[in-house]
Amino acid sequence: MNDPDNPRATSSGAAGSGGGPVRPFEIAGSGGLPVRGDVHVPAGRGPHPVVVGVHGFKGFRRWGFWPYIAAGLAERGIACVRYDASHNGVGAGGLDFDEPHLFERNTWGREEHDLDAVLRAVRRAALPGLEDVDAARLGLIGHSRGGGLVVVRTAADPAVRAAVVLAPVATTLRFAAEVLERARRAGFAPIVNTRTGEILRFGQDALDELDARTDLHDIAARHAARISVPLLVAHGTLDAAVAPDEGRRIAAAARGRFEAFAGADHVLGCRHPWQGPTPDFGRFLDLARAHFAAHLAAPAARS
Repeated sequence: MNDPDNPRATSSGAAGSGGGPVRPFEIAGSGGLPVRGDVHVPAGRGPHPVVVGVHGFKGFRRWGFWPYIAAGLAERGIACVRYDASHNGVGAGGLDFDEPHLFERNTWGREEHDLDAVLRAVRRAALPGLEDVDAARLGLIGHSRGGGLVVVRTAADPAVRAAVVLAPVATTLRFAAEVLERARRAGFAPIVNTRTGEILRFGQDALDELDARTDLHDIAARHAARISVPLLVAHGTLDAAVAPDEGRRIAAAARGRFEAFAGADHVLGCRHPWQGPTPDFGRFLDLARAHFAAHLAAPAARS
């Protein structure tokens, strides 16, 4: 499997006919700011199902495993759209947090707006490479905060036929009370990017949203419980960023499938820059591809 952002990374164990081209796009997102992304087009004739990938907090479409996920789905005949949220802080280069002022203005609501814009473009086949895609066979895949966003969208959107989430958040209440009190006084909470050492700001709009969006305080009860389509939840048992119990609660509420990865962390051992899949991540991708292949299959032809 080829990784378009790191051509040296391949997987000799991957099966299928091989992915096709990768097509970049840019559309208007929250506040009119750009949502930049890539469409991974399967080789061969369609119509193909399509999966949209949603990155997490401090995430971006070119982080570590995202190109590998997209290429792996395309290789199995599933188109994949990965994108950068408009306020994720990563600029046009797609790799650096060179727009920290936008990160500070980011909110869950802005990310919902961006996902909606991408899904509308998918439904209209308004993204390059989607001319031979069946948007009625739509899936979502998300990681961490993006996994929580996928859960919320799947519960509300009858167009979504299947979803996969890795280490999903089950609540947006992630600050200790004393930290939140200091943040309210300062107008922001400092967020350390452990990979780069950068200090980013969780801004005033996001702090206000914590009070306004009480439905996000318990995503399992308020949203996952309303999911009626197949949901696969994967979680590392040693995840220090999002407790495994959050994934378990989401899976239980949605009556979905829960897969625990013993001894694995928040990203199943993967790193950025990409160094290739770990055994745990390889198993996760196999499970995700099988899940979508089963539940986004074309309807049987009428006799």
